[in-house]
Order: sequence, then structure tokens, then C-alpha cells
Amino acid sequence: MRKLFMLLLMLLPVVARAEPPVILPIKLLDTSYEAKDQVQDHQRRLDLMASVLAEELPGTVLGREEVQAACVRETTDCLIDLLKSRGAERGVFIVVQKSSTLILQIFANVVDVGQGRLITHRELNFRGDNDEAWRRAGRFLARQLREAG
Repeated sequence: MRKLFMLLLMLLPVVARAEPPVILPIKLLDTSYEAKDQVQDHQRRLDLMASVLAEELPGTVLGREEVQAACVRETTDCLIDLLKSRGAERGVFIVVQKSSTLILQIFANVVDVGQGRLITHRELNFRGDNDEAWRRAGRFLARQLREAG
């Protein structure tokens, strides 16, 4: 069955198969001012969300180290150039803002790398600063981005 499916995919016109997007490292803007140091937990959750998006879209996740090496200041122009150098057609830029332990918001942009224009923008809220909440938010965001085209 799998071989038949793969054969059918190969027969589809090239135009019908868009390249998977390249997902830049997700950023966190923590404006909660909580006393507890949560840097390690948040980094793990950012990576968790990126991996969920890569599975659900599917897509390729750029590593933080690669982005830092290429774009020390991480300006938009530099990030777009990095995506172009990777042969990406679309790039996904995501920032999660944490207002409190219970309230987080996702700002997601999908950009046409060649044209340098915005394809899709989504703003989503989710509740709970724990692994399961971040995982569900990643799945929901992936669904939103898929439906947007």
C-alpha cells in the first residue's frame, strides 16, 4: 500500500507539491515577570513546539546555532537571506508571548522567501505554561497554517 501511495505521489505534477516550509527557531517574549527562573523549561517547550510543527506541517526546523552563526542580530533581511541560501520557498517566523502562567499568545507569519512577502499571519491564544499546553498549541497552529495554504 505504501509503495502505491509513493508511486501516486511521484506522478503528481511538480506544481502540486509545494516544498515544506523552513521553520525558524521559535522565540519567546516573556512579559510575565515571574520570579521563578524558567529558562530551561521554556527552551524545552520552544523546541517541543517546533518539533510538533515540523511533524504536522511537515517542515524543516533550523537549529538555533545555525541561525546565530549566520545572523548574529537576527534581522529580517538576514533571516530571509539565510532561508534563501537553504533553498527555502517559505519560511515560518513564530514568537510566543507569555503574559502570565495561564495566558500565552502565538504570533506566526509564513513568508514567501523569494518574493519577501507575507503569505499568512495567525495570532492564537493558549492557556497553560506546561508541555501539554505547548504541544496542543503547536498542533492547533499547524492546522491553522495548513488550512491557510
